[in-house]
Amino acid sequence: MRALNKLLVYLFGLFSLVLFACEQDAAKKPVSLDSIRPHSKTNKSKSDQKKAKDTLGPFLNYYANDSASLQIAKLKIDSLGEYRFLDRFSPNIQRFLLQDSSSASFQVCTWNFKDSSACLEAFYNWLDQAGKNNSSVPLLKGSISSANYNLVIVAEKQILYIGSKRAIDFKKWLLWYSGTTKSPDCRYILYSQPKKRTKWFKFENAQILTL
Repeated sequence: MRALNKLLVYLFGLFSLVLFACEQDAAKKPVSLDSIRPHSKTNKSKSDQKKAKDTLGPFLNYYANDSASLQIAKLKIDSLGEYRFLDRFSPNIQRFLLQDSSSASFQVCTWNFKDSSACLEAFYNWLDQAGKNNSSVPLLKGSISSANYNLVIVAEKQILYIGSKRAIDFKKWLLWYSGTTKSPDCRYILYSQPKKRTKWFKFENAQILTL
């Protein structure tokens, strides 16, 4: 009789163990849905990349103006761009990193202003510290201090900056600019080169005039 009781206790314990294991297995099944989360993140990442590409598409077309032969091949937002002096005068700023077919890289920044007075005021303030050791640069004849090549275009309500470690074909960039704006005439154009005097120009009626 005692042996029978032990057998019943053993069978009951075994049955309880199996039942508990089944319940645990059933409880774990919903957790397996987490396995689809990496796919969800991947899809979201692809979606974000496509959205960014679609957003930058018009800008790439804007800079890749074949009539100017700039041959811009790549473009991305310069999210880590350094703070520039002109940033304090305009909240409407665009920064891009461009690369042409020869792998030359360009930093492009544009500052847009509410009117021509605000634009000129920002430009004159910038000149006051753009020389060597942050000295003032005389209008039309001073030289900009820079280790790179820079092209600065001062339009009626916009200032455009193009910088590169390589020499910039400013005539092509001015041809490009004239084809992308309704008012291509520029008040001032500066082309600075390392250890050389800055060149000053004016762009009127599709002609580059030396100042």
